[in-house]
This record gives sequence, C-alpha cells and structure tokens, in this order.
Amino acid sequence: MTGIWAGLCAVVAGLVVGCGVGAAQGLRFNSPTLDTAMRERNAFIDRIGEDGFYCRLPAPAIVVADTPLFGRFDRGSNNMITPDWKQLTPEEKAVFAELAGPGGTDAQAQAIFDVEAHHWIFIVGEVHWWEACKQLTLKLTPYEAEMQATRVALAYWRERDPDVVARLTTTVDALSKEPSLIPPGQDLPTYFNQHYLTTASGREYLWLQAQLVKIALADDPEPILVETLKRLE
Repeated sequence: MTGIWAGLCAVVAGLVVGCGVGAAQGLRFNSPTLDTAMRERNAFIDRIGEDGFYCRLPAPAIVVADTPLFGRFDRGSNNMITPDWKQLTPEEKAVFAELAGPGGTDAQAQAIFDVEAHHWIFIVGEVHWWEACKQLTLKLTPYEAEMQATRVALAYWRERDPDVVARLTTTVDALSKEPSLIPPGQDLPTYFNQHYLTTASGREYLWLQAQLVKIALADDPEPILVETLKRLE
C-alpha cells in the first residue's frame, strides 16, 4: 500500500473507510453510512458513560466495507466494520429482499438491512467492544458473549428508540418461521459456538440472532441498560 492510499487508509479521528476489508469498495468520508456509524458509536459510548461505564480502549475506528455477517467488531484492530447497501453482493441483497416478503421493493429490503446492519448488529458489535475492554473474550464462549450483547443492545434500543425494537421484532418473527438450522440432538449454544465467525453465512447469522433476540425478549422483568452492563463487569 503506497503513499497517498496508505494515508487515506489510516485511522483519522477514529474513522477508516473501506481499508483492509473490502478496500476496493471503500466509500468516501462523507458517506451517509459512515455518518450513521459515527453517530451510533458515539451515542452508545456516551450513553453507557452516563452510568459510569468507561473503557480503557479508544473508541473503535469505523470501516465501511462489506463483511459476511453484515457487520462485526474486530478485536485485533479495534475496528467496527459495517457495510453500505451498495457494497452488498446480489446474493446478500437477496436475503433482505426475501425478508421484505412477496412484492417487497428494493427500498423495503434496504430498510430492513438498515435496521439489522446499522442499528442492531452495529450496537451488538459495540457491546463486543465493551466485552473486549473488560477482557471478557477470554472468559465467555461465543454464545455467552453474543447473548449478553443481545441483552445489552435490546435494553439500549428499548430506551433510545422502541421503534427499532418493533422493526427488529418483525424481522425476528419472519426468520422464526423458517426451518431450524440446529440438527436434532444439538442445542442452540453448541450450534452457535461451532458456527459463529467460522462457517456461518449472513443469512444464517441473522437466523441465529433471531433466536437470541427471542430469548432476550422473553426476559421478565425487562432488564434496564445498567443491569445488563453490570453483568459484564
């Protein structure tokens, strides 16, 4: 990587655009996706800071690039990777078109993607940043880390914007009607631990996320944000 491009791919005020993962598809610094990601990252960190939760790690840099699970936190680089709709492959876009239902428009498919990628998966990734900050990645299985992140993200969105939860629940209900991916004799935690970040596709990850969200939605009473974060102390 030479001169000018290397400079563009450096972290600038916590921003990275399309470098490393999907560099050829990198977006400009003024992309709406980057603006959304910056806003969501800062809002989450500011909100948990109000309850006294601070991280020794710097805020994660943001990489706007396609990634198989429609977004993730990369612990090694401290990057949040989140895709723009235009970066998705036709097969990836088809996942959301199918979730939009028969007769669904491209705009409806993109709206489902936006909730999943830029609100839900992004905040789950932010919680994984917090888990890395507290060095919990060595103590928790992938399923435990994702389940805790799901509970934190759900409590966060219930407080900040219940409409995100309502729209997410609609997608969860649609995914729940699909046949189970879990083989007979195996449970969800075992299957998740075996497939997360290894063989899981984006569609499979959305299905797995739906199962976790269903569990978190059933919590009674509903935990508030500070309670879910204390579990990660």
